[in-house]
Amino acid sequence: MNIDHQDVSEWLLRAIRLIVDRPEEVIIEAIPSEGRTTFRIKASVSDRGKVIGRQGRTSQSLRILANAMGKKLNWRFVIEIDEAVT
Repeated sequence: MNIDHQDVSEWLLRAIRLIVDRPEEVIIEAIPSEGRTTFRIKASVSDRGKVIGRQGRTSQSLRILANAMGKKLNWRFVIEIDEAVT
């Protein structure tokens, strides 16, 4: 089974939608650049804490898994949580 950037984006979206109270408001913007893809997560203000988790544990876990997928593709995935969404 081969994974690609779209698979990682879809996985990330499904995982985050399972965590939050308003899954319909979660948007992931993929921003490709040389050697990496940045996934910018946008969620409602009330769900942002759930995406980050206590002491950043949830977001750190998502980053670790994305990095593991990136190693398989020889690509870097960066996860950002957009603070500007209301």
